[in-house]
Amino acid sequence: MGLKRIVAEQFGRPSGVGGLLSTFMMNRLNVRMYAAVEAEIAPLGQAILDLGFGNGYLLKRLAKRAKNRYYGVDISADMLAAASRANRGAVESGAMRLEMGSAEALPYPDSFFDLVYTVNTVYFWPDLDLGMAEIARVLKPGGRFLNLVYTRAYLERLPFTSQGFTKYADEELARAAARAGLVPAVEAIQAGISQKISATKP
Repeated sequence: MGLKRIVAEQFGRPSGVGGLLSTFMMNRLNVRMYAAVEAEIAPLGQAILDLGFGNGYLLKRLAKRAKNRYYGVDISADMLAAASRANRGAVESGAMRLEMGSAEALPYPDSFFDLVYTVNTVYFWPDLDLGMAEIARVLKPGGRFLNLVYTRAYLERLPFTSQGFTKYADEELARAAARAGLVPAVEAIQAGISQKISATKP
C-alpha cells in the first residue's frame, strides 16, 4: 500500500498509532474551523452532535465552554476509545454520549438536535445525499448543520488527497443540503482555503 493511501486512510478512519498521530495533526490544522464552530455554540441547553469527533479534542473544548448536552458519533473504534478517555468526566456524568456510527445511519430519533457539526469528514462519506438526509432528519425545526471543509482547490494542492478523498466545490455541498430540505449558506473561513457551509432546517 502506498504512502498516499495510508495517509488518506488515517484521515478518513483513524486507527492505531497512526490514528493518534493523524488526529493530533488535524487538531493543529483545524484551529480556525474549530473556532467557527465555537462561535455558533449557545451557552446552555442545546443538544449538539459532533459527527466524526476523532480524538474528542473539540468536544472537550466545547463542553468546558458551554453547558449543553453533547453527543458524538465516529466510525473508528480507536477514536471512540481515545475520545472517551479525553472526556471521561463528561461521559461519566451523562453530559456527553459518544458512540460508533456513521453519517448515513445516525442512531438518534427525528428532530433531536439543535446543532449538528462536522469538520473535514464529508470527503469520506460513502453517500453524500444519504448523509445529508440523515442530518436533516435528526435536526429540530430551526436547527442548524455546520459543514466545515477545505476548498476543493486547496485539497487538490495536497498530494495525499489524490486517493480516498472526494473533493467537493462549495456549491455541490450547498445543493446537497438543499436536496435534503435544508436552507444552505456558504461563508469563507480562510479565503481560498477553508469554508463553512451552514444549513438550517425550516
